[in-house]
Amino acid sequence: MEASGLVPGHVLRRAGLPADLFEQPDDALLRLSDYFRICEQMALQGGDESCHVSLRPLMVGTSELVQARLRGCGTMAEVMEVLANSYNIIHGHRYNQVQRRGHLISYAIDDADFPYAFDPGDAFVLLSLECLLVYVHVLLLSLAPGGAPIPLRAVRTRGPAAARGHLAFLGVPIRASAGLFGLDYDAALETVGVSPAQSPVLSARTIYGGVADMLDRIGPAVPAGPDLVGRVERELAGGRHDQAEVATALGMSVASLRRRLGEAGLQFRDVRARYLNSIARAALEDGNSIADIAESLGFSDGRSFARAFRQWNGVAPGDYRKTLV
Repeated sequence: MEASGLVPGHVLRRAGLPADLFEQPDDALLRLSDYFRICEQMALQGGDESCHVSLRPLMVGTSELVQARLRGCGTMAEVMEVLANSYNIIHGHRYNQVQRRGHLISYAIDDADFPYAFDPGDAFVLLSLECLLVYVHVLLLSLAPGGAPIPLRAVRTRGPAAARGHLAFLGVPIRASAGLFGLDYDAALETVGVSPAQSPVLSARTIYGGVADMLDRIGPAVPAGPDLVGRVERELAGGRHDQAEVATALGMSVASLRRRLGEAGLQFRDVRARYLNSIARAALEDGNSIADIAESLGFSDGRSFARAFRQWNGVAPGDYRKTLV
């Protein structure tokens, strides 16, 4: 992240995560959805949707192109074919393939000649490619009519045999040292219809953010206390600044959200203000214009943002910036 010229604390706060997240003990676990939120902010702030894994950057907006093509699909097989074709066009090589073998239909990624910015065997590269498989599977889940399960049979990875907690939720055998990365499904999936309009992955600002939202939906129930505050901040980071929108995303009513926050001695407007203020201060430190900050935080104009910033900090944004010199 730092090698890409990004400030880790600023990326983390934009993702709705604690700025000191990377200072936690080495054995501390990171939620898979939060990994995707970090990727989203790295892509948006760094201007590269490959998150600097590739020597050939992907322009911000690549997600929108892929999402638009997928919205016209009618079956799971068509989704897989369009997804593979889209990324092959984007990368200029046939890395992605849809394979049909006996009773299986598979989405495979053969990255043998991919222009990585790191060693192909680097742990971060292997994690990134395995999380691409998570993205593909979660995308298909999001398109299944009525949220029905889909018949995943096995996962293939180029990585060595090792504990892979980020893939455990898939609940299928993981075949290591397979020479490529792949998802093997029962061939019956091929003709299953899809519902693009219901997919949070296709309606999100980026695919990374859509996958994060979907992972939260299929994850455990919303916790209480500080953990709930963290979930609220992550929804704010996803662009949901209205209390009703946040409550819906968390699977509860506004009254329930208000009550649960109240149990922690908080109100939604306080959580929202604290989060927006942390983003605003970081953006001012990065040298962003007041107009750009106002727009990114959902304010109608620079004056509205300046008025809120003064309420939060007792000084105007311009005066705060002067204290940083």
